Amino acid sequence: MSTHFLRQHKLLAALGLVAGVLLLAIILIIIFSEPIVRSLTENQGSKRLGRELVIAGELNIDWHFTHTDVYAEDIRLANAPGYPDEHMASIETLDFSFKPLKLLLGRLEFGDILLVKPRLILEKKSADENNWQFPALSTANAAQEAVEPDDRHDFPLIGMLELRDGQVIYRDHTKGLTLDLALDTVVGEGGESENTATDRQFTITGTGSIQDEAFELEASGESLETLRDSTRDYPLTLRVTMGNTEVVVDGKFRDPIKLTGVDASLNISGNNMANLFYLTAIPLPPTPPYSLAGQLTKKDGVWGYEKFNGEVGGSDLSGDLTYDTRGERGFLKASLTSSLLDSQDLGGFIGLPPSGKEASPEQQQAAAEKEASPNLIPDVPLSVERLRGTDLDVTLHAARIEAPNLPFKGMDVRFDLQDGLLKLDPVKVVLADGTIDGAIEVDAQQDVPPMKLDLNLRNLSLAQFFAGTRFADTTEGVFGGQITLAGEGASLADVLTSSNGDLAIVMTGGKISLLLMEASDLDIGQALPLFLGEDKSTRIRCGLADFTMEEGLLTSDVVLLDTDDSLLVGNMTIDMEDEVINAKLDAKPKDNSLLALRVPVVVSGRLKEPEVGLDAERTLSRGAAAVALGTLLSPFAAILPFIESGDAENTNCRNLLNRRSD
Repeated sequence: MSTHFLRQHKLLAALGLVAGVLLLAIILIIIFSEPIVRSLTENQGSKRLGRELVIAGELNIDWHFTHTDVYAEDIRLANAPGYPDEHMASIETLDFSFKPLKLLLGRLEFGDILLVKPRLILEKKSADENNWQFPALSTANAAQEAVEPDDRHDFPLIGMLELRDGQVIYRDHTKGLTLDLALDTVVGEGGESENTATDRQFTITGTGSIQDEAFELEASGESLETLRDSTRDYPLTLRVTMGNTEVVVDGKFRDPIKLTGVDASLNISGNNMANLFYLTAIPLPPTPPYSLAGQLTKKDGVWGYEKFNGEVGGSDLSGDLTYDTRGERGFLKASLTSSLLDSQDLGGFIGLPPSGKEASPEQQQAAAEKEASPNLIPDVPLSVERLRGTDLDVTLHAARIEAPNLPFKGMDVRFDLQDGLLKLDPVKVVLADGTIDGAIEVDAQQDVPPMKLDLNLRNLSLAQFFAGTRFADTTEGVFGGQITLAGEGASLADVLTSSNGDLAIVMTGGKISLLLMEASDLDIGQALPLFLGEDKSTRIRCGLADFTMEEGLLTSDVVLLDTDDSLLVGNMTIDMEDEVINAKLDAKPKDNSLLALRVPVVVSGRLKEPEVGLDAERTLSRGAAAVALGTLLSPFAAILPFIESGDAENTNCRNLLNRRSD
């Protein structure tokens, strides 16, 4: 039996023990007068509970063998030593009736019970210390026996239960959880009812807060007699509303006392899935408004959400999940599928607010503020505390991704979170008829989480990036590469600012718009007719780019594009901390046009809005291409297979690399 299961039963056993003391008091009531009952109840109750139990107010008993009425005021049970509240439990007024003769038959049967301002405080300081530990509950076996009757008919029969202005406070310092539940009304009629209109006679309404998040609760079920019947499932409807988040459960509980089985519909909706953390302790990324519907189940301590489907922003989402609560930490396992995934709904994964027309007004405002910001890289910190609370293994398959201006096609990713170590492994994104695959790792075990990124770019289509432009028909070919980075920080901006690693890209074969090349050459004589007429293309012989990143500064070792028309050689730096780019491309045309200005093109300014211009001072010498080619050893030879198609189309790049390595 798991420790989690035992902890639940210890709490129920403690409450059962308090109820047992009240039962003892009832038996004493039958035999003795009020002063003796008060004295015996306080003395024996305090002895059994190990706490002071007093009836500080009035006590009246009007007893008969067939029907006895009891009225008591100001009942108090002291709290455990070392806890801030003076009393663990208190009742301002207790008014009830019971049938004494039923006790002779071994049955406890109540008439009406009214509790006014009952207050119960449950507090947990550590895994082993709480205020519901009583001397009579010295072993887990005793706890289990105290709350697991063989039959639910062993529970007392209650005619009418009414609770006014009740309050339950629960504090769990191990999880940073506080629960303050106000029970406005609890009414339940016992006995069978033939009137279907009154089948649901048990209702609860209340308010409270979890981690400073306020919520409202409504619950209704059938009569208390149905609750006592072990042969019948217990119908229950539960609605929890927390801000814009609403959770509705409607179905049957096989045993609501032990929660051994659940079969109910579960509808969840809200403005942001991340807010479900307050109710479930499951770490989820920020999302736009969502709505999900499925079937809630529970078996052997494992909750399930089966065949759920719905929408998250502009995306559809369906799947199955289980949540295992039997261990020290919860474990979520899920398989999720989306037929159409809107890329604007994925911003939360990297710290961007969800955007688009489906986003909530607050998210749209946050997206507008981000758009107005001069910074491009998201700087929203990751909540490492949430990642430490629950383990998970989640797979997501997106058949199609809708992304404006980017040729995304689909995605497969597995999220593996164990003890605060999050791995996205494998990650596979179908992009531009090729793939980006690899792994990402975030170690949330540390307060400043390290992150590692290792991605491969395979057979990406150059033409796909020019789709919808005038260059689409004159551009083709594939490129590949490798990105390896490692940094640390609470946000993506912090990680990139501290990152070290390498980035390499290689391309061979295909063609590129001659207008693009002539414009970069600034060959006015050849470019002007292309602007005025039909664009042409030039064959790509080899394209190479190699970058090194040190402490957030990305510096090029090689930037080269060799075509039949021109050779472009350049250098580039990007400062991730200041988000500033500086790049210079020196075009070397392979003809002798008199109108080729041969002035380097420069790119500078902030990453979000870089400026493109001309550099009047030519700084790259005639030997710049030769110097650049002299560096072409690793890593390009290693990533050539990422663009190989088996027909030797990459001969130019491979021959170039082999020639320079001789």
